[in-house]
Amino acid sequence: MDTKHQLDAYRVVNLLPFVSMPDRISVVRLRTALRFRPPNLALAKAGIFIHNGDEIWSFTTLPNLTSALHVMLDRSLGRSCPRAEVEADPTGRKVLSWLLRKHFERYLGRFSAQGLFVEGDTNGSRAYFHGQGGKPRTISYRSRMAGEASRNVVVQRWGGRRPWFKNEGLGYQVLMLGGVWGVAIEPFYIFAGADACKPLPYAAQIERSSRWNGRDARTGASHLTFWEDFLTAGAPLVDLRQDGVDNLFLGRSLLQLPSQAAL
Repeated sequence: MDTKHQLDAYRVVNLLPFVSMPDRISVVRLRTALRFRPPNLALAKAGIFIHNGDEIWSFTTLPNLTSALHVMLDRSLGRSCPRAEVEADPTGRKVLSWLLRKHFERYLGRFSAQGLFVEGDTNGSRAYFHGQGGKPRTISYRSRMAGEASRNVVVQRWGGRRPWFKNEGLGYQVLMLGGVWGVAIEPFYIFAGADACKPLPYAAQIERSSRWNGRDARTGASHLTFWEDFLTAGAPLVDLRQDGVDNLFLGRSLLQLPSQAAL
């Protein structure tokens, strides 16, 4: 079972599209490494940012970003770049994808109370549900079709002295497809041990996903519908804004686009 969820070159990608994004990106140059920052410097005031070499990239406006990090910066090298200029450069697109992913992961954090755990692996990001005190977990959420709904997101698949569980999860990747930025999502199952949280070793994942002709590891349209409803929390848009960033939204409905269109 592929646990990194990288995009296959020849398949359809399910994309939650960004319907609104900031038009400019602020870039400031550090004079020294962030780890040497003064103890009284509050990074939270800078908002969400990417540390790219000796530069900081952020949707936070340049004056606000400069004010938050002023003691660390070479002020003469700060700049505000049009997003279109950044998108035209392959390296710029990579950093922009990274920045958008950090905003999305911050949003995912709101679901931690429902047991959603975000790994945030830079090579293949994923999130999955933890069990509840070593037991299964059922959550409530708003369904577009049925209103209030519930779902068993962690179920026990084996009992006895060495129980194991099947946990629902979501692989995600921020990318541009056919000129549209979005979050590509891929539902999956992961198998956890007796604590209903920690994934079993890779070999055990393969063995359990192959049981019952692979039935226990299959996902389909109903899983996509669940994640679409769960992530939007019943709202028409997914709000990824923060202080100083007032136009960052994902749409509610998934687009299906060919992965060959990825930039």
